[in-house]
Amino acid sequence: MDYKTGYKIINLVFSMYYNPGVYALLIGSGISKTAGIKTGWEIVLDLIGQLASSLQEDPEPDLETWYAAKFNEKPDYSKILEKLAKTPSERMNILKKYFEPTEEEKEQQLKVPTEAHKVIAQMVKLGYIKMILTTNFDRLLEKAIEDVGVTPDVIKSEDDFEGVMPYVHSKCVIVKLHGDYKDTRIKNTTKELFDYSDTTNKFLDEVFDRFGLIICGWSGKWDNALRNAILRAPNRRFRTYWLGKGEIEEEAKEIINSKRAEIIQIESADQIFTELFEKVKSLSEFERKSPMSIEAEVAMVKRYISDSKDKIRLHDFVMERTEEVYKELNSERFDSKGNIDEPLFQKRMQDYETVTVPLIKALIPIAYYDKGENSNLLTKAIDRIASSERQSSVFAWSQLQKYPSLLLLYVLGLRALSSNNFYNLAAILRNTKIRDGRGKINLINKVNPYIFYSGGLAKLIKRPEPNEFTPTNNHLFDIIRPIVKDYIPDNKEYDEIFNRFEYLFALNYIDLNKSDLTNLEEGNNARAPIGRFGWKYRIVWTIHPEDSLLFDYVEYIKNSGTEFGLFQAGFFDSSLERFNKIEEAFRKWFLEVTGKW
Repeated sequence: MDYKTGYKIINLVFSMYYNPGVYALLIGSGISKTAGIKTGWEIVLDLIGQLASSLQEDPEPDLETWYAAKFNEKPDYSKILEKLAKTPSERMNILKKYFEPTEEEKEQQLKVPTEAHKVIAQMVKLGYIKMILTTNFDRLLEKAIEDVGVTPDVIKSEDDFEGVMPYVHSKCVIVKLHGDYKDTRIKNTTKELFDYSDTTNKFLDEVFDRFGLIICGWSGKWDNALRNAILRAPNRRFRTYWLGKGEIEEEAKEIINSKRAEIIQIESADQIFTELFEKVKSLSEFERKSPMSIEAEVAMVKRYISDSKDKIRLHDFVMERTEEVYKELNSERFDSKGNIDEPLFQKRMQDYETVTVPLIKALIPIAYYDKGENSNLLTKAIDRIASSERQSSVFAWSQLQKYPSLLLLYVLGLRALSSNNFYNLAAILRNTKIRDGRGKINLINKVNPYIFYSGGLAKLIKRPEPNEFTPTNNHLFDIIRPIVKDYIPDNKEYDEIFNRFEYLFALNYIDLNKSDLTNLEEGNNARAPIGRFGWKYRIVWTIHPEDSLLFDYVEYIKNSGTEFGLFQAGFFDSSLERFNKIEEAFRKWFLEVTGKW
């Protein structure tokens, strides 16, 4: 698997884990292929062959052509069955052999749930998937889900929409868009798949508007009605993922382009769903060690913040939770001995995210809602996690150990900034310290996006675009997005806040390291971590800076003067003049650097 695919899978895993139940799964015949189940069209052709045989005719060279010439109509699933058998029971017996295994087939693991079906069932049981749309006639998915103790609500015809339980109250809903093999009304021909009823369309419109979408084993080629339902959906709340093997059909490309879908090339349905499930389980591993769920912890922290009488309880909870993470980071799981290669680097980053994100989620309400009364808890928690670094003779290990505290700085800093809680922002970016030699220094001197730039470590992050100049920043941007989705639902707003945060991060970096600004304009004296804004604004700020949102924000700070929250919280020695000098020098330096990109 190439690094682009691996990176997209990690994004999908994070989205599924932190947004359980919001992704609908759309599966086609490809998922049942390894079970030996024929596609709908393959069954039609096989039935035509049987019909030709019963009439003692040779259908060569083409079954479809023979049928059309013989009966003066295009192949129709229901009509072919009527020609082969007169009663519903007889027709049902004909179809059984395509979907129900013989004893011999069971021994060969044919026409029984595949690994993909079983893994999807486990995801349903754990609540990661609630809505499943399928074009398949078989019952392998229903069986797999029932085998894990869940009884899905199945919609297989128009009639079922009336009596089915509302999906918000269901553990799992399976919508068999083309019907069930035990119902001869199944849809299979081009005409039957051209459009759905108003009832089905209304249901699909609601699903595609409210859910993200994971598509696997479906080509998008023949199902005109389903394709149109996806295309007309306006949803941009959650991404669409297209899990496919081999070349993508033109009809599918239309969907992918319209929905801006992420394409993940897979080996098989079994492989991708097993991998997704294993990674989701890994992400939940640390949470299970805690006596409370993340959601319960977040709710409790919010409650403690709202009542000053709970200040001691809040303190004890944060310290206990932080200590749990500290101990985990110092366990043998994070041994820093020996050499490090690309796969190990990637896995260790994921492991750090798995352990650190639950703590971050619990601290976010403090950064966002608290008015500064408990900001010291943010400082203490970050300082403690930063102190978890262990001695290592391998440079890569030493740098990688800083990643958990970098995540804390970024996520909590973003949340504080998004609610203009500048005292909390100061607690995160200015008050945090780390030991260096005999004393303590500001944490951001050691923990910032530059940690992976030296020694070629940035290459190990393996971003989708190999020529990115800010790979660490771009990685953080993508990893953090699902974590703060509930607080910042709009993607454009998130992008803007992220740029503001990284720009202020850089200015604060200079502020903390330059007590004397006399030589600030000379050489690299204004050197500081350049964020994603560097690529976005390197040209705009040279030609028309007034056309950028970040420029507007900086000008707003300047025009507000020392009444602005940054200065009230102690940034830049509460001096507008100091802010202006630092900002002007840094902007000049970053434009000079990014002009060479």
